[in-house]
Amino acid sequence: MISGKPLKDIFRDVREEVKRKLKESTDLADIKSVVFGERIKIGNLQTPAIWIVPESYTPELRGGHTASHDITFSFVVLVKTPQPQEGLEKAQDLAMTVYDVFTSDRTLSGLVSDVRPTNVDPAYEMGNSTQVYWSAVQFAFRLQRRE
Repeated sequence: MISGKPLKDIFRDVREEVKRKLKESTDLADIKSVVFGERIKIGNLQTPAIWIVPESYTPELRGGHTASHDITFSFVVLVKTPQPQEGLEKAQDLAMTVYDVFTSDRTLSGLVSDVRPTNVDPAYEMGNSTQVYWSAVQFAFRLQRRE
C-alpha cells in the first residue's frame, strides 16, 4: 500500500521502470527503439521498435480511503520490412518476449503489487502501411494507494 506519494510521482516511477526493463532486457536485444507516448512518426523510427502507449483506466475505490490503480500500457512492437510474413512473425515473437519480460517480475521491481496481462494482440493493426508490421500486448500495473 502506498501512502502520501503523489500520483504523478507513482506514474512516473512505473513509466520509467517499464522503459528500463525493456531497454535492459537481453531477450530484447534486437529492439532498436523504445518510445513512449500516443504520437509517433513511424517514418523516422528505427525498427524493430517498442511503442509504449498509455491507456486510460478507472481507479477502483475500496474501503478506508483506499483506491486500486491499474496503470495500463499497451506495448506495440513495430517491424519495418518489405517481407510481410517475416515482418509479422518478427513482431509477434518480440511482442511475446515483451510479455515474458513483464510476467517474469510480477511486482515491477517492487513498485506495484501485481503486473496483470490484460490483452494479447498478435495481429495488431493501425494505419495503412504495407511495410510496417505490428503486434501488441497490454499490461495493467496494479497498486493500492491511500487517498
